[in-house]
Amino acid sequence: METGEFKLSRIYGQGWNAAKKLLGSGAGKIDASDARTRNPYRTVAERARWAKGFEEASHSRVDSSQSSRYWRAGR
Repeated sequence: METGEFKLSRIYGQGWNAAKKLLGSGAGKIDASDARTRNPYRTVAERARWAKGFEEASHSRVDSSQSSRYWRAGR
């Protein structure tokens, strides 16, 4: 069964949110082992998409509270 692009985009977002939550908790630096142990998915496509979201969020420079303020400001 092929996973739809919409579902994969949601899974990416879940990975992104998981990394931001972990960073926001003051856990310090996160790495690939954090992604592997926290990834809740079983299929290759789903695991890869979640890990990509997690990794990209862990390397982003803007924390989620700043980005949401920026978004609400309409900039």
